[in-house]
Amino acid sequence: MLFVLLAAGFGVSFLVLDISRSAACRSWPTTDGTVAGRFRLFPVFLALFAGPSLFAGTIWRMHLSGSLSPVEIILAGVIASGWAACYGLLVAEGAWLLFAGSPSSFGQ
Repeated sequence: MLFVLLAAGFGVSFLVLDISRSAACRSWPTTDGTVAGRFRLFPVFLALFAGPSLFAGTIWRMHLSGSLSPVEIILAGVIASGWAACYGLLVAEGAWLLFAGSPSSFGQ
């Protein structure tokens, strides 16, 4: 069950990220150091719905550059996996509610 939750969580996260990249084309958010630029809707949307994929991608790039210790990599992997499992649980519950009917019909 944990594998299904992780697959669903990372899958939805990477799907949202890819759709956002193709929709954003030239207006991909960048860090400009100003506080006002951090509260635009698109970066907030990406942080909420594509967070595990953005986090995993950043950890992978930091691992390749050699700026993380093995303990930090393991800890970041656990955090990304937990985050994705939470998303996977939301996706699984949403799919169950959508296709299985109301929760009151459970067990009938």
